[in-house]
Amino acid sequence: MIKHGSKIEIKHVYYNDRKRKEGFTLIEMIAVIAMIGILAAALLPKIGGYIKQAKKTKILDQCRKVVMAVDSYNLTSNTPVEQTATIDDVEKVAGVETYLDGVSLSNLDTEKTNIKKCYDIVAGEEFDIDNEEKLIN
Repeated sequence: MIKHGSKIEIKHVYYNDRKRKEGFTLIEMIAVIAMIGILAAALLPKIGGYIKQAKKTKILDQCRKVVMAVDSYNLTSNTPVEQTATIDDVEKVAGVETYLDGVSLSNLDTEKTNIKKCYDIVAGEEFDIDNEEKLIN
Protein backbone atom coordinates (compact mmCIF):
# COMPACT_ATOMS: atom_id res chain seq x y z
CA MET A 1 0.00 0.00 0.00
CA ILE A 2 1.20 3.49 -0.79
CA LYS A 3 1.39 5.89 2.04
CA HIS A 4 0.21 9.43 1.69
CA GLY A 5 3.07 11.80 0.77
CA SER A 6 5.43 9.11 -0.45
CA LYS A 7 7.07 9.65 -3.81
CA ILE A 8 6.37 7.30 -6.64
CA GLU A 9 9.01 6.93 -9.27
CA ILE A 10 7.63 6.30 -12.74
CA LYS A 11 9.93 4.76 -15.22
CA HIS A 12 9.23 5.52 -18.86
CA VAL A 13 9.56 2.52 -21.08
CA TYR A 14 9.93 3.21 -24.78
CA TYR A 15 9.01 0.73 -27.43
CA ASN A 16 12.35 1.10 -29.18
CA ASP A 17 15.13 1.78 -26.69
CA ARG A 18 17.79 0.81 -29.22
CA LYS A 19 20.10 3.46 -30.58
CA ARG A 20 18.48 5.26 -33.53
CA LYS A 21 20.00 4.29 -36.86
CA GLU A 22 21.73 7.01 -38.87
CA GLY A 23 20.51 8.03 -42.37
CA PHE A 24 17.42 9.32 -44.11
CA THR A 25 13.98 7.78 -43.95
CA LEU A 26 11.95 7.05 -47.04
CA ILE A 27 9.56 9.91 -46.25
CA GLU A 28 12.44 12.38 -45.99
CA MET A 29 13.80 11.23 -49.35
CA ILE A 30 10.38 11.55 -51.02
CA ALA A 31 9.97 15.05 -49.57
CA VAL A 32 13.36 16.17 -50.92
CA ILE A 33 12.64 14.71 -54.36
CA ALA A 34 9.25 16.45 -54.41
CA MET A 35 10.86 19.80 -53.54
CA ILE A 36 13.47 19.36 -56.28
CA GLY A 37 10.68 18.58 -58.75
CA ILE A 38 8.73 21.69 -57.78
CA LEU A 39 11.83 23.89 -58.13
CA ALA A 40 12.69 22.35 -61.50
CA ALA A 41 9.16 22.91 -62.78
CA ALA A 42 9.33 26.55 -61.73
CA LEU A 43 12.79 27.25 -63.17
CA LEU A 44 12.77 25.33 -66.47
CA PRO A 45 10.63 27.83 -68.42
CA LYS A 46 12.91 30.68 -67.35
CA ILE A 47 16.04 28.75 -68.30
CA GLY A 48 14.50 27.91 -71.68
CA GLY A 49 13.88 31.61 -72.25
CA TYR A 50 17.49 32.43 -71.41
CA ILE A 51 18.72 29.79 -73.84
CA LYS A 52 16.54 31.17 -76.65
CA GLN A 53 17.77 34.69 -75.90
CA ALA A 54 21.39 33.50 -76.11
CA LYS A 55 20.69 31.92 -79.51
CA LYS A 56 19.10 35.16 -80.71
CA THR A 57 22.18 37.06 -79.53
CA LYS A 58 24.29 34.77 -81.71
CA ILE A 59 22.20 35.73 -84.76
CA LEU A 60 22.44 39.41 -83.82
CA ASP A 61 26.23 39.08 -83.69
CA GLN A 62 26.32 37.44 -87.14
CA CYS A 63 24.10 40.20 -88.59
CA ARG A 64 26.38 42.79 -87.00
CA LYS A 65 29.38 41.23 -88.77
CA VAL A 66 27.58 41.32 -92.12
CA VAL A 67 26.60 44.98 -91.61
CA MET A 68 30.16 45.91 -90.64
CA ALA A 69 31.54 44.13 -93.72
CA VAL A 70 29.06 45.88 -96.04
CA ASP A 71 29.67 49.28 -94.44
CA SER A 72 33.44 48.84 -94.65
CA TYR A 73 33.18 47.84 -98.30
CA ASN A 74 30.79 50.69 -99.14
CA LEU A 75 33.17 53.26 -97.63
CA THR A 76 36.00 52.24 -99.94
CA SER A 77 34.09 51.23 -103.07
CA ASN A 78 32.66 53.25 -105.94
CA THR A 79 29.86 50.69 -106.35
CA PRO A 80 28.18 50.20 -102.96
CA VAL A 81 26.29 47.02 -102.14
CA GLU A 82 22.51 47.39 -102.38
CA GLN A 83 20.49 46.57 -99.27
CA THR A 84 18.22 44.31 -101.32
CA ALA A 85 21.14 41.95 -102.03
CA THR A 86 21.21 38.69 -100.11
CA ILE A 87 24.10 37.71 -97.88
CA ASP A 88 25.00 35.02 -100.41
CA ASP A 89 25.28 37.71 -103.13
CA VAL A 90 27.38 39.94 -100.87
CA GLU A 91 29.82 37.13 -100.07
CA LYS A 92 30.53 36.82 -103.82
CA VAL A 93 31.30 40.53 -104.32
CA ALA A 94 35.02 41.08 -104.80
CA GLY A 95 36.24 43.06 -101.82
CA VAL A 96 33.50 42.12 -99.36
CA GLU A 97 34.74 38.57 -98.93
CA THR A 98 37.91 39.93 -97.31
CA TYR A 99 35.79 41.41 -94.51
CA LEU A 100 33.83 38.17 -94.09
CA ASP A 101 36.83 35.85 -94.36
CA GLY A 102 36.63 33.26 -91.58
CA VAL A 103 33.30 34.61 -90.27
CA SER A 104 30.72 31.93 -89.52
CA LEU A 105 27.21 32.83 -90.66
CA SER A 106 25.76 29.43 -89.83
CA ASN A 107 22.60 30.79 -88.21
CA LEU A 108 21.65 33.01 -91.15
CA ASP A 109 19.95 31.68 -94.26
CA THR A 110 22.42 33.36 -96.60
CA GLU A 111 20.29 32.66 -99.69
CA LYS A 112 17.15 34.35 -98.30
CA THR A 113 18.34 36.92 -95.76
CA ASN A 114 19.01 40.29 -97.36
CA ILE A 115 21.27 43.06 -96.12
CA LYS A 116 18.33 45.27 -95.11
CA LYS A 117 17.12 42.55 -92.74
CA CYS A 118 20.56 42.50 -91.10
CA TYR A 119 20.51 46.31 -90.77
CA ASP A 120 17.03 46.13 -89.21
CA ILE A 121 18.06 43.44 -86.71
CA VAL A 122 21.14 45.42 -85.69
CA ALA A 123 18.90 48.49 -85.28
CA GLY A 124 16.72 46.56 -82.81
CA GLU A 125 13.98 44.96 -84.89
CA GLU A 126 12.39 41.91 -83.27
CA PHE A 127 13.03 38.59 -84.97
CA ASP A 128 12.46 34.92 -84.27
CA ILE A 129 14.41 31.70 -84.75
CA ASP A 130 13.37 28.22 -85.79
CA ASN A 131 14.15 24.87 -84.15
CA GLU A 132 17.47 24.70 -85.98
CA GLU A 133 18.54 28.05 -84.44
CA LYS A 134 18.28 29.82 -87.81
CA LEU A 135 16.77 33.21 -88.47
CA ILE A 136 13.16 33.10 -89.66
CA ASN A 137 12.74 35.51 -92.59
